[in-house]
Amino acid sequence: MKPIFYILTLIFCENSFCYSQIEDEQYTMSVVETSPQFPGGEKARLKYLSENLKYPQSAIDSGIQGTVHVTFVIETDGVVSDVRVIRGIRGCEDCDKEAIRLVEGMPSWIPGEQRGKPVRVQFNMPIRFSLDNVQNKQETQRE
Repeated sequence: MKPIFYILTLIFCENSFCYSQIEDEQYTMSVVETSPQFPGGEKARLKYLSENLKYPQSAIDSGIQGTVHVTFVIETDGVVSDVRVIRGIRGCEDCDKEAIRLVEGMPSWIPGEQRGKPVRVQFNMPIRFSLDNVQNKQETQRE
């Protein structure tokens, strides 16, 4: 019985040591108990994207549309950082740049949490460039 007790104690102590090391360092997580949230929720995020997206003129002239996939980190204070394009639109570097500009300009999010504490969270988001949306915006502005 004593050997089992010693083994369990050893395992528990090792895990406690590992957790204390993890809490002291800055790790970026992708799966957390509470996901980060855009202030105001999903509708507010979509509204922000639609109101602030500036479709590049070069893409309009070339008839280019598609989706840019970006990844970024929501820091423990909600600030957006480390914005990168995972997959862009072939032939439209301006769309990639616009997607990065759009995400970098976002207001601070409500940070994600793990075990009740704010943590850094990796977040992926598609940003759709559609010529239909450009035409709808232009028609709305004329009215």
